[in-house]
Amino acid sequence: MTEPVLEMRGVTKRFRVSGENSLFGKNFAAVRDVSIQVMPGETFGIVGESGCGKTTLVRLLMCIDRPTEGEIRFQGRRIDNIKEANRRALRPWFQMVFQDSGSSLNPRKRIADILREPMLYHGICDAASVDARVDKLLVQVGLTPAMRDRYPHEFSGGQRQRICIARALSLNPDVVILDEPVSALDVSVQAQILNLLRDLQERLGLTYVFIGHGLGAVHYMSHRIAVMYMGRVVEMGPSDTLFDRPAHPYTKALLDAAPVADVSLRGRQRVQMAGELDAQAARDGCPLLPRCPYARKGCETQGLELLEVDGRLTACGRMLELNDGLREER
Repeated sequence: MTEPVLEMRGVTKRFRVSGENSLFGKNFAAVRDVSIQVMPGETFGIVGESGCGKTTLVRLLMCIDRPTEGEIRFQGRRIDNIKEANRRALRPWFQMVFQDSGSSLNPRKRIADILREPMLYHGICDAASVDARVDKLLVQVGLTPAMRDRYPHEFSGGQRQRICIARALSLNPDVVILDEPVSALDVSVQAQILNLLRDLQERLGLTYVFIGHGLGAVHYMSHRIAVMYMGRVVEMGPSDTLFDRPAHPYTKALLDAAPVADVSLRGRQRVQMAGELDAQAARDGCPLLPRCPYARKGCETQGLELLEVDGRLTACGRMLELNDGLREER
């Protein structure tokens, strides 16, 4: 059986919050007891609303922050406890493509310099071969070597994101983390970037962690998806399974919140969450309890453990129970 390239085991990250009247008390868990496995060559999607803990999870995966509890492993080796002095060695393994391509590129440097410096710093290339490598990277992402001497402001948003992808690939990473890489782009450009990412994954054997709000993009890119709510993973499984037949009310609510082009589906029954996020509920029991329209007696002690149901892991399974095992048309 193939071993995961990246793994989190029971990871929790708490932050101290000052103030006696703080809503969260002395400590707030931005990520709670998360266990995921990212397999070689796959795209692992992470989806959830703002404030669900996606950014903290990414910082933990990149070893920017250390977990309060649990451990993180890369190719079987534990990396969350590595010393600060040795963290430089980790950087080529993990690269990241950010949402805002404009702010992630140095406006004072030419594209060639932006791509050269990481490779020279980490010893990927020497001075004699680095320019040829820069030209190859530009061609790989759909640009031309003639663009190498331009500055970032001379490119469109889609072209800048291609440059960011080239920079991520420059260090031959094992895992590329894509943090909403198309949400700031026009729809037509989004499709081009997503197709480029899929093509690069197929040709180079890349492993992606894809974080996003846009459910269409997450579904298109991901082999498996973890749905997060208030720092917890509430459902995880194959992309098509989650989208076609969600098992958790929050997953269903996320899907129902997306616009529907098919007029015949607009009158279907939707799950609607009541109220706002409740941090206290996130500490004591099922984090969705105060907002869930299907809550019942006993739910206050449930929702803390992922159980295998119908080919996926879910903290609830109420949607499958309510649908009586029937696939819901979307």
